[in-house]
Amino acid sequence: MDITELAQLALSKITGITHNANLRHFWVYVLCGMAIAVCAHRVGGDDRKFHSVFFKKEVWGSRSAFIDYIILIANPIIMVLAFDWLLKKLWSLSAIVASGVKSFGADLQSESGSIWVAVALTVSLYVVNDFMRWWLHYLQHKIPVLWEFHKIHHSAEHLNFATAERHHPLDAVFFLTGTISAAALVNGVFVGLFGDQLTVYQLGGANVIFFGSNLIGGVLRHSPAWVSYGPRIEKWLISPAMHQIHHSSDPKHWDKNMGGGLAIWDRMGGTLYVPKGREELDFGIGEETQDYRTVYGIYIEPLIKAKRIFQRS
Repeated sequence: MDITELAQLALSKITGITHNANLRHFWVYVLCGMAIAVCAHRVGGDDRKFHSVFFKKEVWGSRSAFIDYIILIANPIIMVLAFDWLLKKLWSLSAIVASGVKSFGADLQSESGSIWVAVALTVSLYVVNDFMRWWLHYLQHKIPVLWEFHKIHHSAEHLNFATAERHHPLDAVFFLTGTISAAALVNGVFVGLFGDQLTVYQLGGANVIFFGSNLIGGVLRHSPAWVSYGPRIEKWLISPAMHQIHHSSDPKHWDKNMGGGLAIWDRMGGTLYVPKGREELDFGIGEETQDYRTVYGIYIEPLIKAKRIFQRS
């Protein structure tokens, strides 16, 4: 891979906003999110001007924000150079699972073109992915070694759209290993039962349910805009405000609202926190936040701290 290819890769996370609906900062999501943020700001009765809240210097021009931008460019390069082979290998699990399902003799391939099979596959992929996002996130918070790497995401002192990609590469690999394996398993079961001529309902190349969930403000999860769906809806769906609470440095908010789209996993796991109204939040992980204000701190400090945990065990 030459320098030109690496440069193109580094820009992919930014240029992807024009065509990749699987990115949370896809331009359609951003436009819808901004419209929702403006409406929520007005309805919420905030006396401050919207631009003074959303575009304040600390959000987009702070040291924390610049670290976000560096990670946004550097991580795709690291992932391709070091881990692309692994992530591609995981998708091969689909064929293995399909072969295993076929060995049981089930033959439903005549139904492969059925609208109900397409709906079932679309819903299954979304629900399984959403559960895995919650469960893996739960593990990232509860297992000390995993937490050392996940701290990078929580070390952001201000939330902006780029913060969604603020992850240590090993944290990302752990998460992607789980979600890709789960998707491959679901695909394998359906291929084994119905053949490989299956349809997943998509918009812009993204699962239509994922697309819809992002239209209602998914991009605002990492932003300064407080957007709540209200207590009744938030028992079922994770709002941007609920995820911002997840990033709060207040101990009462720690380990809460770990879900991606659905709130049912948090409700079942006892990690749901539904705000009763607007809450003023500070972000970060307390005094330890200062360890992650440099590129060295972001990429090397977690390795050092994880090594200490292994040495003590």
